[in-house]
Amino acid sequence: MRRALQSDVLKILAYMVISLLTGALLAPWLYTAGKALAEVSQGKATNGFIEWLSASCRKADFPIFFNRALMISAFVLVFPLIQWLNIERGKLAFRDTPWSLRLPEAAVAANVGQPLKRNERGPLSLLFGFVIAASSTLLMGLLLVQAGAFVWRQGLVSPGGVVVAVDGWKVVRSAMGPAAVVSLIEEVLFRGVLLGLFMRAMRPRGAIISVSVLFAFVHFLQPPFGVMVPDPESPIAGLWLIGQMMGRFAQPIELVSGFGALLAVGLVLAYARWRTASLWLPIGLHAGWIFGVMIFKGISLVAPGVSPASRFLFGSTLREGLVPSIMIIATGVAVHWFTKPSHGAARSAQ
Repeated sequence: MRRALQSDVLKILAYMVISLLTGALLAPWLYTAGKALAEVSQGKATNGFIEWLSASCRKADFPIFFNRALMISAFVLVFPLIQWLNIERGKLAFRDTPWSLRLPEAAVAANVGQPLKRNERGPLSLLFGFVIAASSTLLMGLLLVQAGAFVWRQGLVSPGGVVVAVDGWKVVRSAMGPAAVVSLIEEVLFRGVLLGLFMRAMRPRGAIISVSVLFAFVHFLQPPFGVMVPDPESPIAGLWLIGQMMGRFAQPIELVSGFGALLAVGLVLAYARWRTASLWLPIGLHAGWIFGVMIFKGISLVAPGVSPASRFLFGSTLREGLVPSIMIIATGVAVHWFTKPSHGAARSAQ
């Protein structure tokens, strides 16, 4: 790691830890305020936004409020982080600094590492990434249905004796928004900002692995399924939930199944960003994976009677297990083929 720039990496890690702790301390207050709003507005005529917000707060449990508190703290603290990094502006041309129109002068990356550049094949890369990721995910889901790991929702009989009918167009609409928004935000943050800064401080291989581990850790740090917080209004409720989240790392099957697949995703996305020196391809891949996973989740269920030991091969969604990890690695091979050296950006020496 370049000693002159390694402090940037440490500052980013400190920012993430502080954001997590701040979100944990904010969550109980946000929970109390949200439930108070839901109680006060219940049965009263208000404007559409207040009705929507109060209804959302009424249905949400503590982990949802924790997630929103974490997002708020991360957003607020990113501004002092920009000033803390105090990155000097390099000599890059204006067209080669995508952040020039978005961040203050002090936050434009110096002319080291691998700055993001224009990609003439950008829209094609976006389309290729989306199609290859979404199609491979849905094909894998179809194969798992044929193998008896999942069953289609369509035609199942509910506990009330009603035959379930799936609205395919509704499932597609519900997947489009998250696929577009989440992929854009996360790629700008992880592969645009963080990977760019990490590659200023270390060689590409180390930067790709480091940011991918960080990406997997953040996404794996989720509350265990069905967890109930004893006292959501307690000042330490958020810290208690963090302890429960950390407990997932002590579960071998969950660690291999969930964290391993997330790590594979992070590596492929970071590799795509490095090979092209742009975000078009990683955004397309990320959006395609989210779209495919959400579509399959909306039209299928885990088959009854599946052995718990099989979670090593596949989980309750297409985001977990050895089988999805193999599919992700195969997608990485396709990315390598698509980004041939003749079309890829100039890269730093390994």
